Amino acid sequence: MKQAEIRTRYNLHRLGSLATAARESAWVQVPDAESLKTRAIQARDRVLHHLPDYLTQLESAAHQHGISVLHASSAQDANRLVIQTLRDLGITEALRNHHPLLDEIQIQRAALANQIQLTPIHPGDHLALLADTPPGHPIWPVGHLPIETLSQALQTRWGIPPIYDPDHLASTVRMPLRRQLLQSNTAILGVHFGVAQDGTLVLLDNDGHNASILSLARHLILLLSVDQLVADLDDLDALIQVYALSAWARPLPAFINHLQSPAPQGMDGPRTLHLILVDNHRTRLLAQGLVEPLRCIQCGACQTVCPVFQQIGAEGYAYAPYTGPIGTIINPLLLRPDLGEPQAYLCDNAGHCQTTCPLDIDFAHWRTFHRQRLAQAGRHDQHTFFRTWQRLIPFPQLFRPFWRRATRS
Repeated sequence: MKQAEIRTRYNLHRLGSLATAARESAWVQVPDAESLKTRAIQARDRVLHHLPDYLTQLESAAHQHGISVLHASSAQDANRLVIQTLRDLGITEALRNHHPLLDEIQIQRAALANQIQLTPIHPGDHLALLADTPPGHPIWPVGHLPIETLSQALQTRWGIPPIYDPDHLASTVRMPLRRQLLQSNTAILGVHFGVAQDGTLVLLDNDGHNASILSLARHLILLLSVDQLVADLDDLDALIQVYALSAWARPLPAFINHLQSPAPQGMDGPRTLHLILVDNHRTRLLAQGLVEPLRCIQCGACQTVCPVFQQIGAEGYAYAPYTGPIGTIINPLLLRPDLGEPQAYLCDNAGHCQTTCPLDIDFAHWRTFHRQRLAQAGRHDQHTFFRTWQRLIPFPQLFRPFWRRATRS
């Protein structure tokens, strides 16, 4: 096995162990954890079962507060609206935050194709871009990469001597990002939650990059997945707590940013707000009764605890926007069949995802659902696939070429 693969697997295992221990410790300290989880589940289901009504409510509230609202039925539509908005503003350079939805629609690729310089302001996302690899986790984009790989990326792209101290490397990346933050006046932001009650848009992070953008940018293009709506502020409170405990092992995020309207003259903050509501198959899935998989709030807990994810990393999921256990049930629904469907087999039935998910998503049920659907369609021989998969998964240098070939067949 190559040394780089050994280090990557070690990092994935270490990340999983540390994150899991911290998360379990944080949840134990919650006075009534089960009640909080129940509130969060009810908050998600309340919106998902009546999504059109809450979308109308959110759009109306946003309009009243001076926010321009657009609808994107697909990833392509979302990118088209973003690019068109930038062109209307006369913008050729913009910043972006760290958010899975932006990776789902592949906004970085769309910006490059349209000669727009889009800079990820989150250090992890930026390092992933420099290392020419997609983010490997919704919370820690480059947590799986050895520091030697990151140092080599900085050396190749910026001509910086090798750096093997994590704090020094992080500071080295942040310095040019801060300069770009001060120079740029436009940003594209993925939004974590939208509150239908009053039109509040909520961004969460643990390092302050969203807060910096909101203070300095004059034009914001906000993208919100339609399933991430919240009925009211009480439901929002429950979901923020659950997200923080499962993502960062803390009672609340370090930074909670509420955005409701453009900033008044003379005040810090954006002058124009453009909200793009991204569907990308979600209303179709809800109409088919596929509600539970969309409960996910992308806290990343199931990825870090998953033995398969720790073994193969993001590459094993064909660099899909969602990896780990949630990827095995979401990607077959959101991606084109040849990419998403085989991922339903990426599971060793350890069951850790089931017990870790704060929103009680039944991963085993939905993987079985996908596998039965594939078997009925005659697209995969389950037994042959499983036998090959089980033999190769301990050897990433063999598994990954096999998996790339399988997802293209």
